[in-house]
Amino acid sequence: MQPPRPKIFCIALLVALSSVITAAHNRDSVFIESQCRLIGQHRWQEKPFPIVVAMTAQLFSGKPYAGGTLDSSVVEKCRFTSDGFDCVTLVESALALSRCIKQNQCDFSHFIAELEFIRYRNGRCDGYASRLHYTSDWINDNQRKGVLVNITRELGGVSIRKPINFMSTHPTLYPQLRDSSVLVRSIAAIERRLSRQPITIIPRTKIKAALDRIHSGDIIAFATTKDGLDYAHLGIALRTGGQLGLIHASSKTGTVTYEPRITDYLDSFSSASGISVLRPLDPTQRPAKSR
Repeated sequence: MQPPRPKIFCIALLVALSSVITAAHNRDSVFIESQCRLIGQHRWQEKPFPIVVAMTAQLFSGKPYAGGTLDSSVVEKCRFTSDGFDCVTLVESALALSRCIKQNQCDFSHFIAELEFIRYRNGRCDGYASRLHYTSDWINDNQRKGVLVNITRELGGVSIRKPINFMSTHPTLYPQLRDSSVLVRSIAAIERRLSRQPITIIPRTKIKAALDRIHSGDIIAFATTKDGLDYAHLGIALRTGGQLGLIHASSKTGTVTYEPRITDYLDSFSSASGISVLRPLDPTQRPAKSR
């Protein structure tokens, strides 16, 4: 008696999916390893860390814009794909690779470890709610870990308070939240905590006065007027020819691209209420506080 066809089909499907996942993993590791070889040949690790961050961000130029790459499975794990980036995954990937470069540990396994350390609360992936979904949470946690320092206030920033609740009030927009009231409650608890904490931004009317003190390699977070959200975009500053530009994953152009004048970009970003400026810290000079 022959086994039922559905079982054969399911086994074949699982094998096919496993092959696809393995191929994708290999492609991603090859991408990172190839960048590591290039970087090693040019001895980037000897350069000042902010310059390393700015140069590393440029390695992703031309890559497609891709949203939702972290939500491809209900099981939370530290994911990386070289096939495309949104604004957050670009900044996280450039920062993680830069930290590997500076520590002379530039390979795929160390890159994933650094990515997890940056992306998750206390540096450890422990389910969907441990991911730093809100940029204000991401900033605060990475400042505690010694990954970066928020220099917004010294550039003329002011403190504001805003209710944060977008995820819990729009659960259908997030695959993991659609059918999980438990997760929605966990996210809502995080939002309540964030809502009690002030956010420091340079209002858009004062940004031009601060531009000269923003360095290549600084992370720029764009605060938003949208209800329930703290920030709407991230990018990495790059100064060329005396002008301050922005490397970012743009949904408008569909690629990782370079905006030569950040002021022009702000003019087109009507919902931006201001910016926060975050300076990455050299991991060889200031050890991360927890692993």
